[in-house]
Amino acid sequence: MKNLKDIINLEKDKTSFVCGLGPSLSDTIGHIIKERKNIVLVSCNDIDLISDLQPNYWVWANTQQVGSLIDRLKKMPNTSLVHADSVDSTPRWWIEKNLGNLNYVGYDQRHFDNKTCYSCANGCQNFISDRLTIQEELQKFTGNDEKYSGGDTVAVHMLALSILLGCKKIYVSGVDLDYKKGYFGSYMAPISATEFDSTIPNMLNDFRIINDSAKKIGVEIINTSLDSRLSEILKTEKI
Repeated sequence: MKNLKDIINLEKDKTSFVCGLGPSLSDTIGHIIKERKNIVLVSCNDIDLISDLQPNYWVWANTQQVGSLIDRLKKMPNTSLVHADSVDSTPRWWIEKNLGNLNYVGYDQRHFDNKTCYSCANGCQNFISDRLTIQEELQKFTGNDEKYSGGDTVAVHMLALSILLGCKKIYVSGVDLDYKKGYFGSYMAPISATEFDSTIPNMLNDFRIINDSAKKIGVEIINTSLDSRLSEILKTEKI
């Protein structure tokens, strides 16, 4: 089965769109559809359910059991599932048996310095010795002094992945960082997510570190969500 190191520079010098599920995705989805054949699309979670988009890389970073995603993945033959097996309670043997022949890439986003934590859902049973986390892979790839945190949003991992894939210009869309605004297509109602508000400073710091990492190797990141807090960190322009 593939790990992150197996897909580094697989999309070298291409343009990618990192798409969250925030309402501002509506500002760019028309452009994305028009240019679909010319871009690498990196998205997450329920993008396949709330739109007609099928990403090249479908990123998950929560405790959603991967078995529930197999049928959806099979409907997207040109999509690779990039899955944080480090937080999934699904046993590794089951993942290897049932996803080994599919477009599956496992990654770790929590076991820094090759150390187990015993606080993840699977009791670190999916820990692979000597496997770098996505944060460590990005730090190694770019030579940046800092690495970002475990991540309070899957969007940071999508962005890091785009850099590791070798993309030269990366547009970020639908990452509003305000859950009270709801989601693209109103597939979920706005929520009074005060518990998320406390994580915003760490999210912004993670995006800063990733952007600094990108600059080290000449990668340009552009935020397209004008009202997003990302405009405080990233170059921002409307498409």
